[in-house]
Amino acid sequence: MPRIAIALGASFLGYATHAGFMARLHELGVRPCKIAGASAGAIAAGLYASGLPQERIKAEVLRLRLRLSFVYGTTPLLHQLRSLWWSRHPSFFNPRSAVAHLRGVVGDTRIEDLKAPGLTVALTSIDSHRAILAERGALALAMVASCCVPVLFAPLEFEGALCFDGGVANQVPVDQWLASDDVDIIIAHRVGSPPQARSRCFPGNIAGLSGDAHETNSRQMLHYRQTLAEKAGKRFLLVDTEHARPAMLLRTDLSGYYEIGAARAQEFYDTQLRPLLDA
Repeated sequence: MPRIAIALGASFLGYATHAGFMARLHELGVRPCKIAGASAGAIAAGLYASGLPQERIKAEVLRLRLRLSFVYGTTPLLHQLRSLWWSRHPSFFNPRSAVAHLRGVVGDTRIEDLKAPGLTVALTSIDSHRAILAERGALALAMVASCCVPVLFAPLEFEGALCFDGGVANQVPVDQWLASDDVDIIIAHRVGSPPQARSRCFPGNIAGLSGDAHETNSRQMLHYRQTLAEKAGKRFLLVDTEHARPAMLLRTDLSGYYEIGAARAQEFYDTQLRPLLDA
């Protein structure tokens, strides 16, 4: 059987969609030898690699408690004032409670102890301005640090480096497999929102322009990595799943997004992966 590696991309609250995608592939008998994730993808990848049963993973990613854990422990207003005026890295929320929450789910598991599949978590170092592809360190801390969107969440120290959102430098982390001898097929799963009407007014027009610039850079880098993978003799399969952007602090029903991810996995398996495996 070809050796499959799966990368789950950065996306705002896309971890439920990623988890549904992985659950359906797992149900269909697909067992990746390696998995990686950035930002929300790091949460889904970390939970999958930890070996938790799929039903337990589903329950965890659908809980409102997981979303709220990223803001619990933040002293309202006081944190923002201190951060705005006295911090080099201003933020609205302190995500430390999310680390404690996920540690309650995966325990004191370390990334280097995960072998089936092996796990890589994408982070971005603030001080060195470089991407980090973590393959060792505390799992719960790595998952949360990878989700620390600049300004929204305070950065966290991971293995001696101050880190924030892994998707800033590596939206879909596949670099570690491009020259690897033990990976044959790379699957990159991205979660995004459908195109929306652009605002002509401030600040929506500024935010839209910034988003377009980031998306252009991310797509170009992903195309470059796909080219490198194919030159190395690997199959690179890009899978995009789109749905409306969920709300972070409202009681958004993420079960629908989980099912969208599962349905996309079924379609991808039937039309692309199974024919490739059968060939």
